[in-house]
Amino acid sequence: MWTYLAFVVVIYIIYALKNYIRILKFIFTLNGPKTVPILGNANAVLEGNLMQRMTNEAQSYGRVFRIWLTLLPYVVLVEPKDIQMVLSSMKHTRKIFFYKLLDNFLGKGLVTRDVNKWKVHRRILQPAFHRHVLERFAGTFSECADRLVDKLLEKDGKDINVTVFVNNSVYDILIETILGTSASQRSNDSEDDTPFRKGQVMVPYRFARPWLLIDWIYRLTAAGKSEEQQQKDLFDFCFQKMKEKREFLQKNGSLITDSTPRKTSLLEYMVEINEKNPRFTERDIIEECCTFMLAGQDSVGTATAMTLFLLANNPKWQERCVAELNEIFGDDRRSPTMQDLREMKCLDMCIKESLRLYPSVPLFARTLGEDVRLGKHVIPAGCGVFIAPYCTHRLPHHFPDPHDFKPERFSPENSERRHPYAYIPFSAGPRNCIGNKFATLEMKSVISAILKKCRLEPILGKEKVIAKFRMTVRAHGGLWVKVRARDKQYESKQLN
Repeated sequence: MWTYLAFVVVIYIIYALKNYIRILKFIFTLNGPKTVPILGNANAVLEGNLMQRMTNEAQSYGRVFRIWLTLLPYVVLVEPKDIQMVLSSMKHTRKIFFYKLLDNFLGKGLVTRDVNKWKVHRRILQPAFHRHVLERFAGTFSECADRLVDKLLEKDGKDINVTVFVNNSVYDILIETILGTSASQRSNDSEDDTPFRKGQVMVPYRFARPWLLIDWIYRLTAAGKSEEQQQKDLFDFCFQKMKEKREFLQKNGSLITDSTPRKTSLLEYMVEINEKNPRFTERDIIEECCTFMLAGQDSVGTATAMTLFLLANNPKWQERCVAELNEIFGDDRRSPTMQDLREMKCLDMCIKESLRLYPSVPLFARTLGEDVRLGKHVIPAGCGVFIAPYCTHRLPHHFPDPHDFKPERFSPENSERRHPYAYIPFSAGPRNCIGNKFATLEMKSVISAILKKCRLEPILGKEKVIAKFRMTVRAHGGLWVKVRARDKQYESKQLN
């Protein structure tokens, strides 16, 4: 009897692990970066150099290669046609296990949701990012941008780390557009009473201690308890804001049926959805608020600061953008309309080139829902697949001189010849970033406001970006530029 039970247990274990065994057999046929025992390539993730190594060595690894994060194997894809096979299909929209490590930090919003919940929430929230709703955010973008310009002009002629200033402005924009709280009421950053800038992503800390990847062990640690408290603070704050917004709507009427353009917020939109659709619960509102607030800070802040830095170090492109703004606005001091923002073609190319060089999210991942054939390889269902925009964007056969800042790559004629999945700063396919249009309009508003009044200059010895890689790309040591008030006489000479 015991022999029979043991046999049944062995058969069950083999059956349960058959997919893992199949994945392992495939993984061992692939090349990839050197590993260390237990941690695999996780040590390179912690040191921040895995992305650079993969970029430099991808050509020697082959079309499909592997990495190990602790004892878990993953496949890495960098070629656009291979990436398209995964991202374009609804069958491969499930996120890998490691996204769950972000639940306490981001909440279970669109970024980390399981597929079934994600489909429902994506369908519900997509109209909030339609053009006619984004128009209501344009005023907020402009007001926050003008306050940022005033702060920069106070530093006229001085060297500044532009990242700090931009991050504060992006945070103000999110506070207003996501939560509906006026940032202008906060006289200075030290009075910020929100919990959104006080948390810390603990994923690298847990990677360095693989036993903490087991949730019940992590929750017993001081770090785990601290993260749980941070989540409680976030949820309590968002719950209070949701309660205030519900009371406001009861007094002032509906946003969705109101045809009069007025300032609005995503929280307001979600509260109204909750009134009409009980499947979208109050907990869902809070989770999505946390996700939008936290995911939108570093990503947009870094992209905006990078673009400003690259324009400072490429003055010809800076002046082309200024000339374009002069054509659009002339002597009119109006805030930009949606039509104005759409006409900023040169600035759009510069932003895209900045995001090509330094995509805010350098690495993301999916779990395959079925076998995928890529050339001679058949990647098994259930295998985790990493996609690295930072690497893909630097493939020389898609982007010649890949390390150079060349915005002309994104002219209409150059873009139409490029593979659609060669440029993926906001991911692509059905599970792409829902806020990509919001982010682009936000960046255009901020950067155009700065360029109209400020001239950005490089600083000797600080002309290069030293990228470091965490959940987002950041610049080690900051992004330093010199700010000068734009002299109209100087400007006309440059253009002549």
